[in-house]
Amino acid sequence: MKIAIKTLGCKVNQSESDVLAALLKNEGISLVPFEDQADWYIINSCAVTKMSEKKTRQWIGRALRNNEKSQVILIGCYSPLYIRQFPLPQPRLQVIDSPEKIKKVMEILNLPWDESFSAKVIPETERARVWLKIEDGCDHFCNYCIVPHLRGSVRSEEPEKIIRQATHLERKGVQEIVLCGINLGMYGLGNDHASLIELLEELTRSTNTIRYRLSSIEPFLIDKKFLDRYFSLTPRVCPHFHIPLQSGSDEVLLKMGRGYTTQFYRDLIELIRKYDNNVAISTDIIVGFPGESERLFAETTKFCQEIGFSRAHVFVYSPRPFTPAAQWDKAEGVPFQAKKEREAGLLKIIFDSQIKYYRSFIGRILSVLVETTTDNREVTGYSENYIPVRGDGIIASDYGKVLPVCIHGEKNRILLGEAI
Repeated sequence: MKIAIKTLGCKVNQSESDVLAALLKNEGISLVPFEDQADWYIINSCAVTKMSEKKTRQWIGRALRNNEKSQVILIGCYSPLYIRQFPLPQPRLQVIDSPEKIKKVMEILNLPWDESFSAKVIPETERARVWLKIEDGCDHFCNYCIVPHLRGSVRSEEPEKIIRQATHLERKGVQEIVLCGINLGMYGLGNDHASLIELLEELTRSTNTIRYRLSSIEPFLIDKKFLDRYFSLTPRVCPHFHIPLQSGSDEVLLKMGRGYTTQFYRDLIELIRKYDNNVAISTDIIVGFPGESERLFAETTKFCQEIGFSRAHVFVYSPRPFTPAAQWDKAEGVPFQAKKEREAGLLKIIFDSQIKYYRSFIGRILSVLVETTTDNREVTGYSENYIPVRGDGIIASDYGKVLPVCIHGEKNRILLGEAI
C-alpha cells in the first residue's frame, strides 16, 4: 500500500503528520511524495484563514485527480467546516471530524491501533529540526480566532511521553527540538502535569546536547519567575521568543479580546532583554481588523518600530465562522485593497528592523543547525536566535549538526559566514 501525506498550516499539524507517518512506516506502509501515484492521500488541513480553506480544497482536488482509483482522507482543522460547507458525501473522500484523528485514520486503513501506540511512537521526519507537539487546544477565545472552536479545550501530553520521545530523538542524532502546541504556554495548567518550565528543566536534564526552542507563547503566560528559570537553562534553550502581538493599538487589542495592553507587552519585552539584549523577539500581527482606522493602524506601525522585532508574520484579517469579529466585519470591515497596502507597509518596517537585528551579529559566532548542504543553497541553517545563515566550509556529513559559524556579512536578509 502506498500513502502520501500533505500537511498544511501550523507546526502542530506538522508534528501530528510526523507521528502518523511513523505509525504507517511501522506497519510497513510505503510513504510516497504527494505528487506520486498513491492508494491513499491524507491531507492534514488548516482553517485559520479563508485562503487556508481554499488551499485545502485545491489539494483535495489534486489528490483525486492524481489517481482515479485512490481514496482521500481529510483531517485537521478544516474537516468540521468542510462537512458544514459540503454536507453531501463526495465519492472517494472521507472526512474525519474528531480530535482522535490519527486513531480514525488507522481504523479507515484497517491497520492495528492501540491507545498505547501514541505514547510509544517517535515522530518520523527527515528534517534536521523536529517539531514535538506537547499541547493541544485553547481556552482563550480571541474574538477573531476559530481555532478554539475547532481544537477544543487545553490538553497536555504526559511529561514521560515527551521525555521518552526526546531521548530517542537524541539517540538518532537530532540536535534541535521545537516544542509546539496550540496554546503552548498553557502546558500542564489545570492538571497534575509539570508546567512548561518544569518540563523544559526535565528535558535538559534527561538529554545531553539537544537545544530546545518554543514555537510560540502568549505574552500573558510569561512572567519573571518563568524567565529566571528559562535563561538559567541556556545554551540548552534558544534565546528566541515568538510572542504574538496581533496589534500595536490598545483600542484594537481590546476589541480583539487579547487580554493585555501595549504597555504590558512593552514592559515584557524590556524585561526579557534585561536577561539577554541579543535575544530574538518575533511575532504575529493582524492588519485590517474590523474597525481598524488609519489612525489605529499607524499606532501599530509606530509600536513595531519601537519594539524592533527580529521577524514577524503579518496576516491580512480574514473573517472566520463562529467569531464575533466576523459579524463586525460586515458593518465595519476594512476594504481588501487597504488591507493589502497596510500589509505591505508593515512588512517594510519589519524588514528594516530584521536587517538591523541580523547585522548586529556581523563579527560574532553563531551556533547554526545545518539543514541544507547542497552547492546551490540559499540557507545553510538557522542560528540559536533563528537567523538564517549561509555558511561556507560545511560538507554533506555536517547535516543535522550544530556548528559554530563566524559571521562576516549579510545579503538579502541572510547572514553570511564560515564554519570554524
